[in-house]
Amino acid sequence: MLQGRRPLESLKRRVEDLDVNFADLFEKMDQIGLEKMVTLAQEMTRVSKAWLGSNDLTINLQEKFPKRIVGIIAAEPIDERDVFNIERLREFRSAVKEHGMKGLLFTPPYGHFYANDKKVYPFYEAAVELDVAIYFHQAGPAPRSRAPSYFVPLKYSRPIVLDDVAIDFPDLRINVEHMGYPWTEELLTIMRHAPNVYTDISQLLDRPTLLAWYLTMAKEYGVIDRVFWGSDYVGEDIVEYFKIVQGEITWISNNLNKSLTKSGWPTLTQEEIIGILSTNVRRLLKL
Repeated sequence: MLQGRRPLESLKRRVEDLDVNFADLFEKMDQIGLEKMVTLAQEMTRVSKAWLGSNDLTINLQEKFPKRIVGIIAAEPIDERDVFNIERLREFRSAVKEHGMKGLLFTPPYGHFYANDKKVYPFYEAAVELDVAIYFHQAGPAPRSRAPSYFVPLKYSRPIVLDDVAIDFPDLRINVEHMGYPWTEELLTIMRHAPNVYTDISQLLDRPTLLAWYLTMAKEYGVIDRVFWGSDYVGEDIVEYFKIVQGEITWISNNLNKSLTKSGWPTLTQEEIIGILSTNVRRLLKL
């Protein structure tokens, strides 16, 4: 779960700061068969000068509930002066080595940098050394987003820039959020020749027919085993969160193949559906 955008001084940094009943949270997870959840917080961007969450909170969540919560921290690799962010690189290393974080999030469109900028490469080198994955919001604004155009320039968003990264770092495990929407086939082409690249379907369940087509293409490209579900929920409302999660899991389990059949497209096997819900993300994060 992500926090809402907050000024830096008001960030929540400890589990105790959250308005969440974790016993209730884990009980509801058990009820729907959700073994673990991945949580992260969005870094400050050079545009907004605001935060969506605290890396300290992410670390504390995983350390307090290591069997249920998987933590991924976030960083801006280039700061507001357009200078390499050495402080965040040190924080990333410390978070993994000392606290067992499982990955790192980059949001190039929001940070206004190209993912294949050589200034960013020390983060990729560190991720390979530390054997953790990097998540990229390498896509246009998500379907639920209302961000203005100046906030998320599309020139930083195209998945194609990750082709350089995948080639230069073949051992770097990469996840591209939102299936690179709306450049999904561009992403699938990269995935076809770069077995270290994965993608998630977060926020795409708002457009089920489009998602069904994207999954058809992923199967056609032979990369369906590197596609997985993610909820991408922002907030602390457990009831609302599980309403979304339950609906999405139900659709993938019971209605996805119905949608594919209705459209005349090939259906997915049960193994492929389980992969989307569980197996594939375990492989990405080495869980």
